[in-house]
Amino acid sequence: MLPPRYAQWLTDLVQGTLPEEQAATCSRCSMQAAAVPEGYRFRADAKCCTYVPAVVNFLVGASLRDLSPGPGRTSLEQRVATGVCTPHGLDVSDDERRRYARLVEADLFGRDPDLRCPHYIHEAGGLCGIWRHRNAVCATWFCKHDRGAAGQRFWRAAEALLTLVERELSHWCACQVLFHRTPPGPAVKIDPNSDDTPEWQAWSAHADAYYRESAALVDELTWPEIQTIAGPEIEPLLLELRAAYAVLQGETPDPPTLVPGLVRISRRGAATTRVVTYSDSDALDLPSELVALLPRFDGRPTDVVLAEIAADGVVLTPALVARLVDFAVLAPSTR
Repeated sequence: MLPPRYAQWLTDLVQGTLPEEQAATCSRCSMQAAAVPEGYRFRADAKCCTYVPAVVNFLVGASLRDLSPGPGRTSLEQRVATGVCTPHGLDVSDDERRRYARLVEADLFGRDPDLRCPHYIHEAGGLCGIWRHRNAVCATWFCKHDRGAAGQRFWRAAEALLTLVERELSHWCACQVLFHRTPPGPAVKIDPNSDDTPEWQAWSAHADAYYRESAALVDELTWPEIQTIAGPEIEPLLLELRAAYAVLQGETPDPPTLVPGLVRISRRGAATTRVVTYSDSDALDLPSELVALLPRFDGRPTDVVLAEIAADGVVLTPALVARLVDFAVLAPSTR
């Protein structure tokens, strides 16, 4: 599910198996199901790929090295040839940033193919052409989480950690290649009026080789070396990642008191009610009888509230209560 490099880093960090998020399916996009309300449903030719990713230098190089001839490789080579190439990788243009901001403001993410990723492949329900080496944002975003808000917390922690690592490693690679390695081929005439540094001007004509050099450098790094390169800023991100993982593993005590979470009712029916909590794309259809009971959780001890509800003839199992907490339908009381 994750790019192999990132999967290994995170698995080593948490010393356990990463969540698989089986509710988020890419080849048969769960956000196109008939059960998804029309206003939230993704287009088949857009999905969650309505986003142009910045791809750091070592990921570009690994893709160029590993991809077989085909549409994915072609899309990457076209970006290297005509896109925003920098020493740190393939950047996003100002126009693409503006278009993405307008798309999000209009609530059209997943529903407007105008800003579809250039690495999107129209095969098997829509594939990613650089899947094995996609960036941290793409690798850790899911429309739905098996454990709801608890799963989202883990993957957001993973995104923050991997994004920092991408940034710092791309800087490190740039310094190593630009200042310690010689570009292949004949020397390039340096333009003193260019905004680019002389070192990047010399390498930019050989961007393919530059990015491959970056990938080879990162391949040789151990995780302790990567942490050193990332610096002290990584420490709180490691703590949050491990804390979020502990919640998924049930290693934190159950909250003694609960209150209703921030729940939005998107559809109310006699039998079921659709509630939205942590994410618009992961609404829950709950029995309306259960939703009516939520105000009973008012900060009193949870076992007292459950006993009171049971006395009225409704038994809420520990597994159901845990799921309501995972999806932020119920939340620990702060009183």
